[in-house]
Amino acid sequence: MMTNASPSCARRHRERGSETVEAGLITLIMFALIFLLMDISLSLFIKSTLQEAAVDGVRFGVTEQVLTGNTYMNDSINQVVQASAMGFITNPGCQVTINYYDPYGGATTTPTSGDILQVAITGYQYTPLGAILKSSAPVSISVQASDVMEQCPLAGCPTAVNPTPPTCP
Repeated sequence: MMTNASPSCARRHRERGSETVEAGLITLIMFALIFLLMDISLSLFIKSTLQEAAVDGVRFGVTEQVLTGNTYMNDSINQVVQASAMGFITNPGCQVTINYYDPYGGATTTPTSGDILQVAITGYQYTPLGAILKSSAPVSISVQASDVMEQCPLAGCPTAVNPTPPTCP
């Protein structure tokens, strides 16, 4: 009986504190996975929010209307995109790009019905929350949406492009 008790007692003595080390390692891996899950979830949320904001801007722009207080259609589209972006866009004049394309001739600055309106949000920088297993450098997120423009309202087509665009830092 003594010979059987001795090895188990010696083994317990050698393994003493191993549960603490194992718990520490498991906790580290668990937190790394939690931060990774949060990073992926937040980046997907931001991308889908920006995509929906671009779609809202296109939906508004294809109707060729202007919001109250705006003279140019691009300014109204920027305002709609910023309102739909849930605060992720702080400077729509620099982060939102609005292009008009004639399906037969390329880019145009005087859109009419049948032209293609493209709204792109570029340059949004997402910084990961927990940079344990990856770089902490910001990740650039860009989205775009496009649609065919409808006929102008009875009051006439509004001017689309602002001749004095906002300055970007």
